[in-house]
Amino acid sequence: MNKVLTPKERLVLIRKGNELFNNGDIEKAAKIFVTTSYKDGLIRVGDYYYFDKKNPLKALHFYIEAKYEKRISELTERIVAVLKKWLSEG
Repeated sequence: MNKVLTPKERLVLIRKGNELFNNGDIEKAAKIFVTTSYKDGLIRVGDYYYFDKKNPLKALHFYIEAKYEKRISELTERIVAVLKKWLSEG
């Protein structure tokens, strides 16, 4: 059974997630941000994977979790363009 976080518990976890993220522990921070549904944190994790690690598919996962439509659209359009290019070359 899943426990529902109180607002105070959620706030404490988000602060811990921010601290972890700022200290470079992205994976642990991401788990906290997913657990707390913290949109800003999820977007920052997505940006980390997209811009710093050049991993758009992993970034897309976090943008979808955050419901960040702007970046979801941008990434899916890029993926479609790559697929079209590959198909036209085949």
